[in-house]
Amino acid sequence: MEENISKYELYILKEAEGGISPTEKEELEAWLKDPPNKSWYLEQKKLLGSIEDLRRMEQINRKKALREVEKQISGKLTVTFILRKLERGAAILFLPLFLAAIWNYLNPNVPRDIKDEEVYNTVEVPSGVRSSINLPDGTFVWLNSGSSLKYPVRFGKNERQVDLIGEAYFDVKKNSSKPFIVSTNNINIKVLGTSFNCCAYKNEGNVETALVEGEVEISGKTGKNKIIMKPGEVATFFKNENKIKIKKADLDKYVAWKSGKLLFRDDPMDKVLNKLGRWYNVDFQVEDKELLGYVYSATFTGESLDQMLKMISLSAPIKYQILERNKTDDNVYEKQVIKLTIKPGMNN
Repeated sequence: MEENISKYELYILKEAEGGISPTEKEELEAWLKDPPNKSWYLEQKKLLGSIEDLRRMEQINRKKALREVEKQISGKLTVTFILRKLERGAAILFLPLFLAAIWNYLNPNVPRDIKDEEVYNTVEVPSGVRSSINLPDGTFVWLNSGSSLKYPVRFGKNERQVDLIGEAYFDVKKNSSKPFIVSTNNINIKVLGTSFNCCAYKNEGNVETALVEGEVEISGKTGKNKIIMKPGEVATFFKNENKIKIKKADLDKYVAWKSGKLLFRDDPMDKVLNKLGRWYNVDFQVEDKELLGYVYSATFTGESLDQMLKMISLSAPIKYQILERNKTDDNVYEKQVIKLTIKPGMNN
């Protein structure tokens, strides 16, 4: 399937845009008779359906843009080349923006109803996937599983603000006249040019910022209680207490994820399970709440889901059971659920 997949990726996109020819449609349907192909196809359709940023595509002629992309890449550049710059799955989320960029390039004089400054892109990375993106100012961002980043097509004159939900590592392009601001639901992080990691998932009680180099200013949403961070420090914003605390820390466990590693160092089990759930795109069903009182240390580097579960079972008093996956009405499997219990004799 892999060597021919680029052609069918294009067919799926054309089908979504209503521009697939009868011949291509027939070829796609024949290809979908193979169960693995059908499963992959349904996953891509699901991802396409989840894109909230399709309203951006209303500003362009999508069908014509797709035809122009085909013309430009014919014999020279394949869709696979573009997609493999990103991880599979996340790549699909970027394609509407890619087509928009192509169309704007080919039609520079087409009037726009909305100014660039008022147009925002939102990049969403599904659970189980990591990705990266270059922002308009040259800032490079790594996005972790289950994260989203909203940013303007063109930054304003006075600042460069982005909105983050989830976890991201920023390598900010320095610009002394235009500070870079990462806005989360709870805090703002202001920098000129630096490298740092921010973890701000909605379902977690804390927001963590780890500063690798440079200097950042953290403040509440009202701009009060400003704190300056220095390299090697981690700032934790406690949502319930509405307080920020700073400590020196080994930054490896905060930034290793962008290199494909997960590091846990005496971390509470609920935090461990949250990270593993996003990393492997699974849900954990904890039957014995005593498990959440354990602390855990481990390093995961490329292990499969089964290998990860075995490692946890060997290094902690945990027994696991992989529950059978159910299918939805559209024949797509629901997320995998792992049931966790305390090993017999360990809870006395």
